[in-house]
Amino acid sequence: MKLKSLLISSFFWSSIIFAAPVDTGHAEVSIIKSEQSDNSGIVNLGIKMDMKPGWHTYWINPGDSGGVIDIEWTLPDGNETSDVSYPSPHRIPYPPLMTFGYEDYVIFPLTLSLDNPNKDISITAKIDFLICADVCIPETALIQTSLDSIKNDIELDEWMNKVPSILLPNIASVNNNSLELRFSFNEVIEDIYFFPKQENIFIYNTYQELIKEQNNWLLKVPLISNSPSNLDGILVINNQSFIIQSELEQSPSTVMESISIWQALIFAFIGGLILNIMPCVFPIISLKALSFVSMGGGSPKKVRLHSLTFCLGVIISFLTIALAILLLQKGGTMVGWGFQLQSPVIVAFLAVLMFVIGLVLLMDINIGTSLTRLGSVGNNDSSYQGSFLTGVLAVIVASPCTAPFMGAAIGYALIQPSAITIPIFLSLGVGFSLPYLLLALFPNLITRMPRPGEWMNTLKEFFAFPMFATSLWLLWVFSFQASADSLISLLITILLVSTIFWIITKSTSKTIRMLSALTILIIILIQLVSINTLQANVNVNQSTSIATSEEWNVNIENELKKLNQAYLINFTAAWCITCQANDKLALSRPAVRAYLEENNIKYIKADWTNRNNDILQTLTEYGRTGVPLYLYWKPGLDQTLILPAVLTEDLLLNSL
Repeated sequence: MKLKSLLISSFFWSSIIFAAPVDTGHAEVSIIKSEQSDNSGIVNLGIKMDMKPGWHTYWINPGDSGGVIDIEWTLPDGNETSDVSYPSPHRIPYPPLMTFGYEDYVIFPLTLSLDNPNKDISITAKIDFLICADVCIPETALIQTSLDSIKNDIELDEWMNKVPSILLPNIASVNNNSLELRFSFNEVIEDIYFFPKQENIFIYNTYQELIKEQNNWLLKVPLISNSPSNLDGILVINNQSFIIQSELEQSPSTVMESISIWQALIFAFIGGLILNIMPCVFPIISLKALSFVSMGGGSPKKVRLHSLTFCLGVIISFLTIALAILLLQKGGTMVGWGFQLQSPVIVAFLAVLMFVIGLVLLMDINIGTSLTRLGSVGNNDSSYQGSFLTGVLAVIVASPCTAPFMGAAIGYALIQPSAITIPIFLSLGVGFSLPYLLLALFPNLITRMPRPGEWMNTLKEFFAFPMFATSLWLLWVFSFQASADSLISLLITILLVSTIFWIITKSTSKTIRMLSALTILIIILIQLVSINTLQANVNVNQSTSIATSEEWNVNIENELKKLNQAYLINFTAAWCITCQANDKLALSRPAVRAYLEENNIKYIKADWTNRNNDILQTLTEYGRTGVPLYLYWKPGLDQTLILPAVLTEDLLLNSL
């Protein structure tokens, strides 16, 4: 009877054997034990499969086809086994299909918990698995043995080490039907593949695109239409395996990608127009106003030419910034809108420049440079240079901030090919320069302005003080970016420049005046060269009126959502005047502070005054490339809300 049962089981590719490998037809299957097992009551076991050449079995997710191992244990009461662990698989392609598994040889580790470590127990395991070559065959191994009869095998320890155990920190999001997985890895990546544990979600047989960012790697994995809510799998990099586990949400940037190019062009135009009245451009309003007043009584031809020259300066500046961003991104450097003011050197230069312009306006100095003609549009033909420079300066001062509509347009532009990016930035420049373009089209409008007269000297002197205020603001920004010694050095530079300008006003010698101007340039150049790339010596969070309960980090949103904790995140920078205005007019108001405290809303500040690629990456995920950005979430909301870029107390409270 026993022989008959054995023959029947062999017919169904199964065997009964005690402690010896079972031949199922295309594999020898056995249970092995680790030599490292002790008397703790936990024994490391393994299911060992030695397959015939050319045959393979499958991982926990078999891919496009296949089946996983299934084990039915029979043990004495009080003893139990864990589920098997799966070593890192490899790809087994069968075009057009892609499967995941093991060829020729594999050991599946597991643990056995004993009721009595000193007692031998009987073990029966019915092991069902699918083994494939050109065809797939379901096979079964029935193993009956005892614990003491199981062979110790050092190979089990080796295969236990092949089971991924290191959790790789990552940021995962869904963007345009692709999983975007960002992570850090300090070595050159020669081979990479993400093996997802979830089935029927990912496309397995397509190329997984790897992109090198400045401090991170980005892996794009194609998705089927039904996206997962979480991510669970294994990332194999250069034969090293890492566990990937993340909460996975639809990236807000997908909304940005859903707009058309025509919508982006319109948004850019409207955003550029609104930028004229944003707080961030206030420092340049004085020069623009002076330009308008100066043109009163001028010929229509000159008005038109000066207006067009100003517009040319604006548009060329926007296009230059766009090209700089594209080139830096192509070179692997992550930058965003307003990146130029993240450089202490540029901030220092602008601080001195604004101060010099203020002195020129206040003292009516003419040393034969185009600088003296900033804001003096319409006086003579030679001031066309001043018109152009005024346009350039307007963009430099205004560009760090983001107006309504503008963020969506720029976010869309920077993920598109350059042939699309450039027209969007061009539309932005046209929108920003629209008032001057209208003046160029209808130069007679200038007749509505008061005619120039002696009173203009007083007006020009008055407009020097917004320039001084701008210089002070830039010095404040510089204090967050540089050391105290550099700040003192910059202040001394401004003092020396002031002294030289005083000498210029007292001298009638053209030579002395020209030498003084040259000295100013040399002093500024030496100062800029001497500035090191310095870290902030003061945390900008000190300037906020709301105490931050959490420091921002790249995983803060997921962490707070897991705790069902409502939050308000403020992405800001010291050089963003719109950000500072929002802070004074809304975020720092007593009613807002009280509301946040009463409703247990954590306020978090992400400071982008200095370069921070994690912040830039988060901005990009929300379809933004610059600040301000305000994110709000509370339990019950499906997605994080993006609040308006310009806030008031009432608007903020109504949004929470």
